[in-house]
Amino acid sequence: MKKLWIPALAILLLLGACGAEKTQVKEAESKQGEATTTSEIKDTSVQIASLVDPRLQEPKEDTVCEMCNMKVYMKDHEMGMFSTQAIKEDGTVTFYDDIGCLLNAEVANEEKNEKFVRDYNTKAWAKVEDVTIVKTELKSPMNWGYIYFSEKADADKYIAENPKAYVEELHKIKEDALERRKKKMQEKEANGDVESMQMEEMSQEQGHDNNH
Repeated sequence: MKKLWIPALAILLLLGACGAEKTQVKEAESKQGEATTTSEIKDTSVQIASLVDPRLQEPKEDTVCEMCNMKVYMKDHEMGMFSTQAIKEDGTVTFYDDIGCLLNAEVANEEKNEKFVRDYNTKAWAKVEDVTIVKTELKSPMNWGYIYFSEKADADKYIAENPKAYVEELHKIKEDALERRKKKMQEKEANGDVESMQMEEMSQEQGHDNNH
């Protein structure tokens, strides 16, 4: 009888050891999974944090556009979505009331800037090269009517809800901005008023009332 119990006991002990080993393996895998998830969350947080440029600023109540000297609207204003800013090579931050002024500033000042616009939904700053630009019928300060989306899906949704809106490429806007500036320069030159054009860049007739 003892001879029968000894093998049975050995089998039970073996099964128990296997079960304990499987449990340890599962716990280890679970901990590893938690560690991986935590690592992924940390990595994502770092990525998100890296998108926030500490040099970015917000316009003040009395901020005016470097190009046309018109009012630059603050974030919470209904026209604030169109405000833009640039960080120059020397670290100087400048603001613009609309995208045309933002793009023409580089040409007028012979410089290369990091250019930022506001996301239409969040009003957060984003590099102009990284957003989807949508042409709308909205009245912007200088009548460009462009809004910006950090997420392409948000742009698609806006276009679906506004059939007359469409995506525009940045290079096309640059070309239009330069052409508009060229025409205004020619008009001013014809009137012997080049200096005034260099100070204003775009007439108030194209833009907005500074008292809005």
